[in-house]
Amino acid sequence: MYAILQHGGHQYRVASGDRILVDRIPVEVGSTVTLESVLLIGDGSETDVAKGSPVEASVTATVIAHRRGRKIRVFSYKPKKRHRRTLGYRSQLTELLIDEVGRGKAAAKPKAAAPKRAAAPKAAKADAVAAEAEAIAVEAEAIAADAEVAEAEVAAAELAVEDAVEAEAAEPKAKKPAADKPAAEKPAAPKRARTPKPKKEPGDGS
Repeated sequence: MYAILQHGGHQYRVASGDRILVDRIPVEVGSTVTLESVLLIGDGSETDVAKGSPVEASVTATVIAHRRGRKIRVFSYKPKKRHRRTLGYRSQLTELLIDEVGRGKAAAKPKAAAPKRAAAPKAAKADAVAAEAEAIAVEAEAIAADAEVAEAEVAAAELAVEDAVEAEAAEPKAKKPAADKPAAEKPAAPKRARTPKPKKEPGDGS
């Protein structure tokens, strides 16, 4: 029995025991993979061809190794533009050993169920919740008591301030006695002596 399958944009004719190189498959070496994109399957004179959809067949293979293809040099240039470019490329490949070619889709392997966590007993949970609620209530009572004490202190301080203001307003303000100081006499300024003007004589041209 042989099959023609499609993988990575390429088509391969495979039979049991063949080795093929396909595009890199991200699995560990030694693991088993199932290729279900089968286009044709033949068994002697009987051939089943896909019409619009893959044939209900599967190919099972084992990963032998991960390899790299040969290096390819790509050179491009544009005349009269001073454009030269060289690139290198190596394809990443996986080598497969075909184990079985069969009709029908491969049965999906059941996934192992994750172990469930052991549920804590409900009684223990209820006790923990009750203890936490009691602690919260005690803390709330302490906060309320502190608030009452603070309010009483504020009220007492306000009353003390009001009493002090009233007492200060009730006391008469004593007038300050005027200081009996003799007024300082200012010394008289000395009079300036007048200088006599020179008399004009007759005949003087001035």
